[in-house]
Amino acid sequence: MKLRTLVMALAVALPCAAMSAELVRWTDDSGRVSYGVMSDVPQRYLNRVVPADAPLPPGTTACEARWHRYAASVACFDQYRLVGGGLKPEAFQRCTEVPQPDCN
Repeated sequence: MKLRTLVMALAVALPCAAMSAELVRWTDDSGRVSYGVMSDVPQRYLNRVVPADAPLPPGTTACEARWHRYAASVACFDQYRLVGGGLKPEAFQRCTEVPQPDCN
């Protein structure tokens, strides 16, 4: 079981390592996990911030891990969105495109 957890954590962490260094995740009071940059984190959750590429908690399912990778990818690309739509070219150098998972 420990090996499976380690493999899942690495599968999530390695692709995220290529993402922006300032990308973080935090958990709100209802247990919802959010991704963004430090300036997105509400003041009351600052003590819950971890790097986005930090290992996920033990017991995270493969489907949940895919959703975490997807959410981190979306948050990374959000940093490079232009006002009129589109993305800055460097987004594709700093973020990893992850397709939306097809599991629940």
